[in-house]
Amino acid sequence: MLQGTGVSVRGPAHVESQQPNQDALLVSGWRGGWIGAVADGLGSRPLSHLGSRAACLSVRRVLRSGMAWDEPKSLVGHIYREWLRAMPIPPAQAATTLLFAACRRDGDTFVAQLGDGLVLYRAQGSIGVLTPERSGFANQTNALGVSRSWSDWSCSRVRLSHPGDGVLMVTDGVADDLRPECLEDFFLMLAGECGRRTRRSSRKWLDSQLQAWPTPGHSDDKTIALIMRGRK
Repeated sequence: MLQGTGVSVRGPAHVESQQPNQDALLVSGWRGGWIGAVADGLGSRPLSHLGSRAACLSVRRVLRSGMAWDEPKSLVGHIYREWLRAMPIPPAQAATTLLFAACRRDGDTFVAQLGDGLVLYRAQGSIGVLTPERSGFANQTNALGVSRSWSDWSCSRVRLSHPGDGVLMVTDGVADDLRPECLEDFFLMLAGECGRRTRRSSRKWLDSQLQAWPTPGHSDDKTIALIMRGRK
């Protein structure tokens, strides 16, 4: 059985300054499967919190319309255009990263990423990372409203067939604090904890973990989305 969960919390810097969460989250059931998306509005853009929310909603609208996955370039292009149509402001003012996954009832899963953050998956019992190595300056990232090239996207098709398989998506408020050698343990820990809880209980547990994030001096918003195949 497939299950989905996720949570997004404001970082201490935004709480202190009374600014909105620039991250956005969507985890939604879909024809016996799940759709998940996380987006991180660029901090340098004044209305990026609007862009991140619109990005997640655009993913859901396009995927629920029945758009095929066999042509990834066409799919992400359609999502990008849907996002542009949803913008009541100049898109550059609301630039945002976007990570999403769509999982059918049988475990067939499409995953995509534009910009920073992390997409980590366990498929057919093996761990994989979709996210490319970061290049350029630390504060530079690809994003809706900035990127125009198909080559800026990373996409893959995986199958969640084994118990414990899943897709984990996190924004850089979480990803930047994870060491590469710890990624598999991090995934297995989250999947184990969430897999034995109800969806409501897993959200509450994830929220408590992000609110008490152990990295000293952390300030960024933090978002986690997880779609997984349960062990029962």
